[in-house]
Amino acid sequence: MNVLKETWVGVWQRQENELEFSLELLRKNAHARRAPYRILPSDFKKSLSVDPYALSSVLRVYPNGLEIGTVRGEYAAHTRWSKFVSIALFIFAGFVAFNLLDSVFTGSFIGTMFSALIAYFCLCVGMVFWRSAMHQVVDDPVLFNRKSRMVYARPYIYGGFCSFWVRGHHGPAVAYRWDDQIRARIYNYVYFRGANLASEGFELALLAIRDGTPSVVEQLIPLGTQANSFDSDQLSLWEHIRQYMEEGGPPLQPGDKLRATDLSRVPEFPLEILADTGGPALDQEAIDRLVQLKRTPGV
Repeated sequence: MNVLKETWVGVWQRQENELEFSLELLRKNAHARRAPYRILPSDFKKSLSVDPYALSSVLRVYPNGLEIGTVRGEYAAHTRWSKFVSIALFIFAGFVAFNLLDSVFTGSFIGTMFSALIAYFCLCVGMVFWRSAMHQVVDDPVLFNRKSRMVYARPYIYGGFCSFWVRGHHGPAVAYRWDDQIRARIYNYVYFRGANLASEGFELALLAIRDGTPSVVEQLIPLGTQANSFDSDQLSLWEHIRQYMEEGGPPLQPGDKLRATDLSRVPEFPLEILADTGGPALDQEAIDRLVQLKRTPGV
């Protein structure tokens, strides 16, 4: 967590008064059903009065574009735990299945069916973790183009659970205008890390307005990282993005680093979109030069 000066944007913590969410979002996304913790200003020329940081959320940097990862990508990048859980579940499912075959002709029908359901459930959950560790793309790129003032997203379509053989994948790129189709919110929630250990989490969400409507949200994308106890990380990341788009700010702040992830498993945007960003992604040396040249916004 960064120690930042206090923002002027107050805590909201009541129902949304500006936007409405599509039925699909309400069904699939828990944040869409929550009251936002903070409603960040839709006038992007207003600073949040906090120090900007990218917080290891940047995936790629282009001459005119900044690609930000998501909260899902923060956790998907760490695959060792997913591999361990999947293998443990496969072993347990195999053990249950072996005992199930042994008791088909000797056990009760109800007991046999119950064991079969347990084995299949463990197999399904194990495949979710296995896909996450071995096959699934590890992040959901969101591209901010400050030259065209457009934001591009590739929504992730989750694979099947009961149909565990169906993998998740990214849909085609969708474009939104930065000036009138993008909003930002911070959401808080309670999650449990143990039997009696509850924590408060915070996530920054990019809200994309459906074209042709004034206020219907069709995408809600948790950007960056999840934080505990305070939302200063989320405020600083949005200020970093805001300064990049509005004030010519640097793609990374001094001390920031690109997200440590396997970029070969992060989908790229189509060539026609990347061409508008000024060419291919920059290497670390070129990024460092930009950071040195733009230590303050507008330099």
